[in-house]
Amino acid sequence: MSQKIIAGFVTAFLLMGCRDQERDQEQEPAGEAPAANEESLPEGDPATGLPSGEMRTVEVTDAKIAQGAEIYARNCVACHAEEGAGRLGTGPALNSATFLAAASDDFLFRTIYRGRSGTTMPPWGAVLGRDGIEAVIAYMRSWRDVEPAELDDSPSTGDAEAGAQVFRQICAACHGNSGAGYQETSNGTAIGRAAFLSEASNGYLRHIIKHGKTNTPMRPFGEPEATAVANLTDEQIENVIAYLRANAW
Repeated sequence: MSQKIIAGFVTAFLLMGCRDQERDQEQEPAGEAPAANEESLPEGDPATGLPSGEMRTVEVTDAKIAQGAEIYARNCVACHAEEGAGRLGTGPALNSATFLAAASDDFLFRTIYRGRSGTTMPPWGAVLGRDGIEAVIAYMRSWRDVEPAELDDSPSTGDAEAGAQVFRQICAACHGNSGAGYQETSNGTAIGRAAFLSEASNGYLRHIIKHGKTNTPMRPFGEPEATAVANLTDEQIENVIAYLRANAW
């Protein structure tokens, strides 16, 4: 075999090796991105760093309120409006006495940190970090001087099939047939999504359904509220919660 032919085989072999190496490098996955600000979270709840089971855990000071006001003005006001008044179809109202009473600091932290998948609410954990999120919560608490609600967080005992009928007759008009909120209707938030229901406790749902969400179109639905829309019994409220849990998507 001539030297030219041998040299040709060697060159082809080397080129094939180089191409294989380049292909392997292209297919090699990049390293996983670090979890957002996990190192800044203290011991406590694995997701938020706040103690579980307590309604109020964030210290509200003048300094934190001022810090939270600045963060809110930069990042939150476009969707939730000044002082949490809300923008219909974009961001729900936050400046509600019943909402702020029923929403624990842990619930608020989780929502801000993780966002709400499938809605206009993005995750803010990587942007704000633990201190920034707690400052926003302190600022929200400064809007209303309300005591934390006493929530009944016991497991739901409702009937999902019976709850489906109540939901279709009463809730769907505002929240949509599948609970998709603004994507289906123009005046109700997304309450059927797993991203919401995984964070909202049974106690929170019971309180808001029964007492409504003040400063919003969400009026009370439980009896014997004087302004209740439907005067739902406790059993009917349980059925609605069971329906939502069973059909979260």
